[in-house]
Amino acid sequence: MTGGADDRTCGRCRGALAGLAAGNLLGVPAEGWPQADIRRRYPDGVRDIEVEPDRPDDDDLAQAVILAAACLEADALDVEDLGRRFWVWAEENGIGIGILTADVLGRYGGAHPRIGGGHGVTAREPEGRPVLEAARTVWEESGRQSAGNGAVMRCAPLAIRWLDDDTALVRNTVVSAVATHFDPRCIWSSALVNLAIASLLRGAAVDAGDVAARATAAAQRLGAALAPFETGGTGFELPPDVLDALHGPLPAAPEGIGLDGDDMGYTLKAMQVALWCALRATGFEEALVAVVSAGGDTDTNGAVAGAVLGARFGCRAIPPRWRDAVAGLRPGRPSMESWADRLLQAGAPGG
Repeated sequence: MTGGADDRTCGRCRGALAGLAAGNLLGVPAEGWPQADIRRRYPDGVRDIEVEPDRPDDDDLAQAVILAAACLEADALDVEDLGRRFWVWAEENGIGIGILTADVLGRYGGAHPRIGGGHGVTAREPEGRPVLEAARTVWEESGRQSAGNGAVMRCAPLAIRWLDDDTALVRNTVVSAVATHFDPRCIWSSALVNLAIASLLRGAAVDAGDVAARATAAAQRLGAALAPFETGGTGFELPPDVLDALHGPLPAAPEGIGLDGDDMGYTLKAMQVALWCALRATGFEEALVAVVSAGGDTDTNGAVAGAVLGARFGCRAIPPRWRDAVAGLRPGRPSMESWADRLLQAGAPGG
């Protein structure tokens, strides 16, 4: 038991981060594949983690760990501090980095990150723009259409750290998103997913209307504190397309979300994966296999699904072979379960 939390809460928190890692790694080999190709290669679905043993953490997992560390070192996240952390990661590791994240960090660093791949590269000092300015500029230059899933994929550690404080959770999730993803769809999908995860961690059911109301109420309470991150014209109201994705009907299976289409990296697709796992899944393993086997951005969809499923069903629901594989691929690094324990402790009264 950790920091006064009961065993079930502790198990769900561990499940969220262990599940994120398992889902990310399960999806790595099939990243970008159409569902039809996955069916031919894996007729029973993607069921085993097949990542080479010397591979550094993939971007979804690595950035989640970066956020976990930042959450433990300060009472609130700072966007420029996150920019530096992501820059160092991109220079020294950077495996799997998304195009949008690389573009923003290139503006921040003054040059494209070198993607060291864990092979002894030492990060250069950043010599570009402040990261918030870089993120806003990249978004504006895209015609305000850059809405990738790179913010929602990594956000789950914050739901543990601010488990019982919606206002702090929304504020810090916004900060975690805008460091690389300035689009309001990215900001709000991350906030909504984290509020849903927090409900699951507390053992409560997820309701889309309730999650939306909590997000709106938190933003209203924060008021001027969110002004630096305002995206122009939308304020901090949930954009219509986010609400449509939140309240739309969920298919019987993840393949019905259309995860392998041209918009496979769209943040609202990742949010719909999270909602499906929160509302439709009946167990951890089969649900995660179904999400990854649906194709598209499989490593990110797997990470989002694994975090939500772990928060819902707990760490013990994760197949031991997957937990063992994750541990075997990350020798010498803190386990995801230990990160969860520390985050839960930090968020406890007096933590």
